[in-house]
Amino acid sequence: MSPSLLQLATEPFAHVPPSQGWESIRHDGYVVSVRSLQATVEAIRLRPDAVDDAIAATRDLAHTRGVEKVTWWVGSLSSPADLGARLEQAGLAADPDEPRLTGLALTHPPAGEPNVEVTRVASEDEYLHALEIDWECFGVPESERAQRRAAESAAWPQTAADDSRAHYIAYVDGEPTGFARPALASEAVLLRGGATLPRGRGRGVYTALVHARWRDAVDRGTPTLVVGAGRMSRPILERLGFERLGEIRLLVDRLG
Repeated sequence: MSPSLLQLATEPFAHVPPSQGWESIRHDGYVVSVRSLQATVEAIRLRPDAVDDAIAATRDLAHTRGVEKVTWWVGSLSSPADLGARLEQAGLAADPDEPRLTGLALTHPPAGEPNVEVTRVASEDEYLHALEIDWECFGVPESERAQRRAAESAAWPQTAADDSRAHYIAYVDGEPTGFARPALASEAVLLRGGATLPRGRGRGVYTALVHARWRDAVDRGTPTLVVGAGRMSRPILERLGFERLGEIRLLVDRLG
């Protein structure tokens, strides 16, 4: 059965194929997605008497894989009803950077005009330029960037061949300034991250990148965008016409 828009928005890793470098591990009642030192737990449908075992099993998996941070996505569809409280009792805490996300969907053309040049990444160099924007905006240290750069460069052939994903760069005054990636699900296009350098903010970069992904959705015959939006992107997306579907609490288990 195809996932609903609410599932896609609030449990994205559980309902799209894993992207390069990610592994999806399905358990009875939840899905764990792992990459490097981080993991998420989504699509949580647990019996009340199974929560403690799920926490223990996830921690065992994290220790085995060397994962230092596990984020549980507690959304509108998660169960049991007191899951968030149970996780907090087990020592998890709200994500300090983004404690809540809002599931949003757009089923009509976005508002605003795409007045910034946006191109789809077509080469390894363009791909690495796009990632540098992402890393710069999120403060990834240079020592870690070097490792990521090497890994992403090595993985470029698989990334380029993955037709379930795309990457975009927005240009302001001829300079790469914005980055966005969609994931192409069978029912909709998911907004799976984006970033704009300070020099491009307030100049329509974000709007243009949303329009680019809307065109993807229309071209594929699935004219719908969905996203789990944080506090910074949610107001912009709602101005563009996105409507609320549900809420997600992000609770973090720090194991490092």
